[in-house]
Amino acid sequence: MARHRCCCVCGAVLPKTATRRRLYCGPACRAQAYRARRRTRRDGALGRLLLKAVALDDERLLRRLMCPVCGRMTYAAGHRRRDAKYCSARCRDRAYRSRRRRAYRDVEASESDAVPARTTH
Repeated sequence: MARHRCCCVCGAVLPKTATRRRLYCGPACRAQAYRARRRTRRDGALGRLLLKAVALDDERLLRRLMCPVCGRMTYAAGHRRRDAKYCSARCRDRAYRSRRRRAYRDVEASESDAVPARTTH
């Protein structure tokens, strides 16, 4: 009786003509497995950096590892820019909008202070 081999990601049965080395049913499952391996490596590296920062009591490194908007751990290395501050484009946009709102409120406050109030007689 022939034993059926299955895809490591989705569990689909591999074709009978598949070689022994074949692990995935197609390119989508192969890409998903690759992304999972990369995520695991990245999370491991992030954990090592965090342990180092805590052990050395390095506030600067801790601040660099945390997203200033949501507080999630971010990994500003690898395929990302070295000066990346935010964990995602969503947090970056949120910070930009917050800065714009703050600047707009400051301008309105300074204008209202500069214009004398009208008095009615």
